[in-house]
Amino acid sequence: MNELIYSLNIRPHHFLCILGFRGLGYSEKFVSNMEEVAKKLRSDFTSFITLVLECDAICAACSHNVEGKCLKSDVSEVEVAAMDTKCLQKLGFKAGDSVSADEVWKRVKERITLEDIKEICRDCEWWELKYCLEGLKKLKIS
Repeated sequence: MNELIYSLNIRPHHFLCILGFRGLGYSEKFVSNMEEVAKKLRSDFTSFITLVLECDAICAACSHNVEGKCLKSDVSEVEVAAMDTKCLQKLGFKAGDSVSADEVWKRVKERITLEDIKEICRDCEWWELKYCLEGLKKLKIS
């Protein structure tokens, strides 16, 4: 039986968020969606991910997503796109690339350093918790 193959649109920096995700978020709806997407990306390595610089499958349930734009603040859209661009550069991908989840995780493990994650995530409101940093350290030793 052939399995339906489909692609999730994912912002590159969200792979770093998933590393440290602990069930916190902007709302119950957001947390539930984040858990579902994170579970899929961690377990279904055959699915394809399209790397995007816009609201994605995780943003779909975010209260700050208004008509596909992050409106958390006046500069959110620019700041998040900058995080995504840095991730793409470090991972060796381009916006619009369609790749397997397995390949993305492999490159996160091999190419994102602790210094990289500090640089990429330092302006994120969740950074002070250091969950993504802890998650990257665990990934590196697995």
